[in-house]
Amino acid sequence: MKWLFLINNAPFLSEFFGKLSDEIIKRGDECLIVWGSKISEYEKKSLFPNKAKFISAVDWCVDNCRKGRKEFFGLSWKDFFPLFDRNSALKLDYNKSIGTTLQAVQFFKFIFEKEKPDAIINEPPTGLFHQVAYHFCKKNNVPYFGFGSSRIDNRIDIYDLGFTCSKYERTFREINNGNMSKEEKEFAKRFAEDFISHKQLPSYVGFARVRFSQVGLIRHYIKRIKKSGLPLLRYFRKRRYFKNFDCESESTIKNTVLAPLKMERRQFRILSQKNIFSKINKQDKDFFLFPLHLQPEASTDVCAVYYCDQLNTVKNVAFSLPFPYKLYVKEHPVAIGTRPKKFYEELRKIPNIVLVSPSENVEDIIRKSSGVIVLTSTVGLEAAFVGKPVYVLGDVFYSYHPLCRKLEGFEDLKSKIQNDLINRPDINNLEEDNNRFIVSYFRNTIEGSMASASADKDKNNYKSIYQDLEALLESKRNHEE
Repeated sequence: MKWLFLINNAPFLSEFFGKLSDEIIKRGDECLIVWGSKISEYEKKSLFPNKAKFISAVDWCVDNCRKGRKEFFGLSWKDFFPLFDRNSALKLDYNKSIGTTLQAVQFFKFIFEKEKPDAIINEPPTGLFHQVAYHFCKKNNVPYFGFGSSRIDNRIDIYDLGFTCSKYERTFREINNGNMSKEEKEFAKRFAEDFISHKQLPSYVGFARVRFSQVGLIRHYIKRIKKSGLPLLRYFRKRRYFKNFDCESESTIKNTVLAPLKMERRQFRILSQKNIFSKINKQDKDFFLFPLHLQPEASTDVCAVYYCDQLNTVKNVAFSLPFPYKLYVKEHPVAIGTRPKKFYEELRKIPNIVLVSPSENVEDIIRKSSGVIVLTSTVGLEAAFVGKPVYVLGDVFYSYHPLCRKLEGFEDLKSKIQNDLINRPDINNLEEDNNRFIVSYFRNTIEGSMASASADKDKNNYKSIYQDLEALLESKRNHEE
């Protein structure tokens, strides 16, 4: 077996993949480590076993890319959008966008023709480089396994369909009350209760710090520079050779330079927007909830591309509601200070929108609402667990829950809401549906924690993780046959 790992600057992943690749080599399989940028190569290479084979996509592109070969193999601008939306500092005009895409296309064409990997391992496909890899995986019938930290503590998600696992819904259909164990039912009930109330959060969840003193800002920036300083210096020495072939490193440099200004601007916005949110009228009953997303992130750039302009999306959602319903728009707790005041002012102009502070209790709002409308937010899953209809505009792993309605657009939203208001969803079997959903999800995750890989005491069993991955690959092959 030949396992190909795609490596970027994402935290925890490289430490975890380094130890997993070491285990894979010990088991007699081959490992190919592909660096998406020079900075990630300089910073992360020591984490991987020497017996692995290393390929730098940047080095390959410098030596081999041909501008005249304009084959895109069915890719569209949608695949390019995540790079564009996250990297405004790169000033990606038409020619640069085409050139950057062709570099990734030509590189992965070479990888699949020359290296012939049996599977690609990475996080879910969040950016252009990964999107192109995923595209070639589908063309060549090669599994792409996207590792992510599970919503269940000390479990790992492995997605084989972009941002979901093909076995989730299949297992859900096969499960009934009679083939779940007593222990599984008890676990599912506890998980649903804790998930709704936020009493217990997965180990990967942290509370991002958004407020800093001036001294705190300086310390935070110095800490970032210390962490990435040497790789940045190494890159600068040969930047003239790499800069036209290494978007990720160029983005890292520009974001590092701009970081102090962005943080200062954020602190100013936090102070100036203290009174932008409305107080909730406790008498309100006829309303739906829309949770805003932090941007840019994969949940919008990849999983909800056509709705990622949240200002226009919220406007369209608000005007899709029947009279006299309001739309409660709740800000994401980590997004405070990231949006201009004008964004909120435009929302407040809409007569049936109530702009809700992120400090409000989301469980209370969900329980009082008539339903929740989401792009991909896990607030939707919380709502389904308490028996509320959930209207999903994006692509999200939990959309197979019986209370989720996958939407085709705003007219579809209007129609499905009207139908649910007339024909109230049947929630008599809610506990059983929740149990089936949680057990189907749990059974298709694996034990482990990616964050643990960088801890002083790593509790992961990499032999067991490798065996689970091997079994998943075998299962996928058998299912496709």
